[in-house]
Amino acid sequence: MKIFLSGAVPFALCLSMMFFPGAGFSNELPGKERNRSHIELDPDNTGTYTGEAGKDNYIGNCSPCHGVTGKNDGPLSGSLGEGVIPRQLSDTRLLSARTDEFLFKVVKHGGVSAGLSEAMPGWKDTFTDAEIKQIVQYVRDSICKCKYKDKESK
Repeated sequence: MKIFLSGAVPFALCLSMMFFPGAGFSNELPGKERNRSHIELDPDNTGTYTGEAGKDNYIGNCSPCHGVTGKNDGPLSGSLGEGVIPRQLSDTRLLSARTDEFLFKVVKHGGVSAGLSEAMPGWKDTFTDAEIKQIVQYVRDSICKCKYKDKESK
């Protein structure tokens, strides 16, 4: 019975995250329209996002698998299936080899869209494009603390 429960609880949590993204991790009331007033473009309007606007969305929806610090140690990271390990977003070498467009695609459409794991869900029905860009920027600025390094520019 103990073995059954130890496997059933993480499985149930994982299922609930798949069918109710953000459930239990959001500060917002159910059914309440999300406030998008925190979306800020930089003052020069170059299309880049400033501050840590993506932090709340990352913490509420990405950290359960990837971990708060991006070290794939979130509470659901061990329950995604045998051999399935979330990407370590704090890995500077890995993320500096990925463009922002690639990261955007993975967050929006899921891992399968980029030839990665199907355990990584797409968030296109949860976040706007602007919010996904903020999450990518938050990961770049605060998790891996890295930028894309083009192989040609070395």
